[in-house]
Amino acid sequence: MSNKVYNEDFYNEEQKNRYLKDFSAATKSSYSRVFKRAAIMEQNLNKDLYDFNLTEISEFLYMLGATKISSVRHTGSVIKNYIGWAIDQDLRIDNINPLDAVTSFEWYTQFATDNSSTLFSEEDIGNVVDGCLNFQDKAIVQAVFEGIMGRQNSEIINMKMEHIREIDNEYRITLYDNTRNGQEIREIPISNFLYNILRIANREDKHIKFNGILKTNIKSDTNKLMDNDYIIRSILSTKVKQGTEEPASIYLVQSRLTKIAEWNNLPQLTVMNIRNSGMLKMARDLYLKHGKLETEEYAEIFTRYNIKKDKFGQWQCGPMKVEFLNIPTIKSIYNL
Repeated sequence: MSNKVYNEDFYNEEQKNRYLKDFSAATKSSYSRVFKRAAIMEQNLNKDLYDFNLTEISEFLYMLGATKISSVRHTGSVIKNYIGWAIDQDLRIDNINPLDAVTSFEWYTQFATDNSSTLFSEEDIGNVVDGCLNFQDKAIVQAVFEGIMGRQNSEIINMKMEHIREIDNEYRITLYDNTRNGQEIREIPISNFLYNILRIANREDKHIKFNGILKTNIKSDTNKLMDNDYIIRSILSTKVKQGTEEPASIYLVQSRLTKIAEWNNLPQLTVMNIRNSGMLKMARDLYLKHGKLETEEYAEIFTRYNIKKDKFGQWQCGPMKVEFLNIPTIKSIYNL
């Protein structure tokens, strides 16, 4: 089979155009992309997509090399609808739609590129945190992992020790998120591990350069940190235009995390991937505790990680459940 994935034209163009003629422009465009990708395989098999069996559909989905399960599911939906139409039009060789047998999204996971490279286990994150010499750096990674982020990472740069309290042997932190509609305040529990990292980071007055990997001709191996009440602080520099009592720049978290990723040779170590990994870890804990991962468990996770709701009060989480926040991914990452 040719390595070319796209064809410029449809196979059996007349029938496909007849199928598409009453669709909206957006739907027509979306379906057309699938048909153009299928054309090469249709030519090789000398039959229309609507006559594919489940094995041939599987080969086509695998050939696409999609990186997201949602993309594979969309393609599967297009094929299923097209075959259904062909059956109604008495075009298919039989009246059986192979995809009617697919009753769970899990079937589609086999055709998506492994997402494990963008998800980190609790041990992986622990290794990254342990490898940071600066507690300021440790704090950023562990804080995101435990659900602290906010718009433009504002929950992180707004943290102060006075925002942390201990209740019934549990540490809780009040977070301040600089949203477009003003500052929103919430409180979440944090681990003893993160509390101690924040406590030590708050006392740091110097930041070790390059995580201790010194370069030649460097005058000093440390930089002084701003002196204020914020836990995460900028380097004291004439280049940093920051008031003494102001939080660090919104770019500080991303800048430090980029360097941490470089030191660990982990280009996928981004804020969002760490956040998602933390959500998966919490999902694992709840799954092991309750033996299920359903509405109640998802609500706990989405509340902790500040996932927004839509205007109807529903969590904006559909893609998360499909892409990574599910039992198969938990079992894959944590070898359950």
